[in-house]
Amino acid sequence: MTANPAYDPDPDDPIEILHILPDEYHAQFRSEYAAAVDGGRRPEQFHHLLEMLRLWRLRSVAYSSPDYARRLAAAREHAAEIIPAALLIPSWPDHRQDQ
Repeated sequence: MTANPAYDPDPDDPIEILHILPDEYHAQFRSEYAAAVDGGRRPEQFHHLLEMLRLWRLRSVAYSSPDYARRLAAAREHAAEIIPAALLIPSWPDHRQDQ
């Protein structure tokens, strides 16, 4: 009996992204992916392809969240509470000048 090697899928793999991404975003993803692949053929532009995949992976997680539509509506209505980064992150530089 042979053991199959464990497969750890790359979360930035386009197929993995499409599995998570809701159907209504597939066309936009495929369009941006095609453009990024075309540009990524040049070595100096390859990092743009990787960045595009990373951003779409994060989007796919957000877009597939059950409460995404509610959170988006709240943000559009400015109902979401905005907390300054300086209050949440102790080392965040506070650039306000008290005069």
